[in-house]
Amino acid sequence: MSGQSTLTSIRLDADTLQGLDMLIGQNGLNNRSDVIRLAIQQLLHGQPKLPGMKSVRVPIGRQMELQLASLYELFAVTHEQAASEGLQLYIDKKVEQLGLQNILNDAVAEARVTTQPSKEYHE
Repeated sequence: MSGQSTLTSIRLDADTLQGLDMLIGQNGLNNRSDVIRLAIQQLLHGQPKLPGMKSVRVPIGRQMELQLASLYELFAVTHEQAASEGLQLYIDKKVEQLGLQNILNDAVAEARVTTQPSKEYHE
């Protein structure tokens, strides 16, 4: 830890403490303080850069983590950039699908209006 630190007391319920204790020993976390410090750092780091922006937290598996690390090495694409690009592609795809669906719905509605009803179906 760099620099001076200030002791801060907090109250946590038993379930939260159990969750903290389960993380001790992972990723260089030696005690509850390390876990809490990391959690606070991640919270502060994950804050949106501009007012009005939101941030999203996405859990990823080991395979995706390895693939993202490779992309970072090859193209200097951060996890955040990849996630943002992926969300934009998803939105574009859904908007396109919605647009196509609207075109199909309009075509069907127009066809129904212009179609002459058959006498054999209206008895």
